[in-house]
Amino acid sequence: MTTTLVLLLALAEVPLPKAPSAAPVVDLESAYVATRKPMSLRDALKVANEKSSDLAVARASADQVAAKARLVFSAVLPEMTASVSYVHTTAEQKFDPSAFLQAFEGVIDASIRGAGPAYGIPLMPNEQVLAGVKQGFTDAAGANLQPTTIVARNSLYGNLIITQTLFAPQMFLIPAADHSNNAAKYGSLEAREQVLLGVSRLYLGIEGLSAIEQAAKDAEVVALKREKDATAQQQLGVATDIAVLRAQSETAQARATLATLQGQKVALLALLEALVGEPVRPIEGEATHFDVTASPEGDAPWDKTYLVKANQAGLQAAEVFNTFDRLSWMPSLVAQAKGSYNSNKGFAGTNFIFDGVVAAQWTLYDRGQRYVTLHENDAKTAEAKAKYEAARQKARATWIGAKTNLLAAEVALAQAEAQFNLANRAQKQIDSAYQAGFSTSLEVSDIDSKRFFAASAAAQARSQLEVRKVELAAAEGRLAALVGLEN
Repeated sequence: MTTTLVLLLALAEVPLPKAPSAAPVVDLESAYVATRKPMSLRDALKVANEKSSDLAVARASADQVAAKARLVFSAVLPEMTASVSYVHTTAEQKFDPSAFLQAFEGVIDASIRGAGPAYGIPLMPNEQVLAGVKQGFTDAAGANLQPTTIVARNSLYGNLIITQTLFAPQMFLIPAADHSNNAAKYGSLEAREQVLLGVSRLYLGIEGLSAIEQAAKDAEVVALKREKDATAQQQLGVATDIAVLRAQSETAQARATLATLQGQKVALLALLEALVGEPVRPIEGEATHFDVTASPEGDAPWDKTYLVKANQAGLQAAEVFNTFDRLSWMPSLVAQAKGSYNSNKGFAGTNFIFDGVVAAQWTLYDRGQRYVTLHENDAKTAEAKAKYEAARQKARATWIGAKTNLLAAEVALAQAEAQFNLANRAQKQIDSAYQAGFSTSLEVSDIDSKRFFAASAAAQARSQLEVRKVELAAAEGRLAALVGLEN
């Protein structure tokens, strides 16, 4: 026992090594933040509405659907085609009636000789007179019978055809085009709501992180003051090396926390740029605030979300297809006008020809394809109805959750601010007691930690409250309207 006491006394006389002061924090964010444009959340959302890549993809997809929906109108629009061709051939085709004149002379000769006696013409007519008659016919006919060109060596052809559908079963699909277009439009607007919600969450998260960072800077200042006081007291002999080590440890911990927060803030700013489309950052010293209250539940605000509207429009389009399937057996009636040009007049005696056609087509049986399509579209309609009901139920659940979370965030913020005020007052009291020698360094360290955590919790609660507000606005389909964006 005596030996043990001697060893303890010897160890007590050995001074503890003096720990070096914590290295100052390297500012990880100042240079990066300086390249960001300060912008309010409303302005950042307007920029995201114009330059967000994700939103551009959604709008392009909606435009594709709208373009395909216009195909339905082809059932009532006319079709116009024009064609022009030039043809050269080595085999010219002509019809020359003068080649039949000799045959006609033979007919005249036989007629006069055979039927002449019946009309008082002698059996042996005057050959000179007969030759004169035949020559007169040849001269008269030869002047009128000109060659007719059927296909010349060089020919030009042209056609203009206009086809108009007077009636077709596809006309019943015209309302489906509007419904499909509306579904695509609402889908793009829902995508915009989600993009705006993501930007808002990230922006408000950065604001909350900045507030926590400020609390960490305050904790660093307090820790440096504790370290300075402990060092001065050690030099006066009223404090031990352990108190100095504890103060230095708290300074190092505050600086490590500050460095971690700065790294997280830089990462979030980079992600914010990716969502917005421009390098932006929150305005320092201007906390974002929204005035959002939940709509009455009786108004079914979840039905105003664009996702529900898109599914409803899709269901309406599917129902139009059901109507068409049951009327697709009806005939189609088509009118056609055709104008043609032929450089060879031919037997028509004109270069221009016009034709008018009215035709009806009735598919009596299409090998069962219509019935297959009918049953398939019936199943798609049932699927669209189920999706619509599921979307309404999920939207309602999201709205209830957003409303409840907003109320909980308001209560949490009140509690966090109360805790921070209490911790702030307690820190001042314990600091005064420590200066007077009525409290220990452990109590000072404990209250400093509690104040930092209370300040961090209050900052996070403020940020979460604004996040819950924008979530509620999105759950009611009015986030874009909340920041002043038109539909």
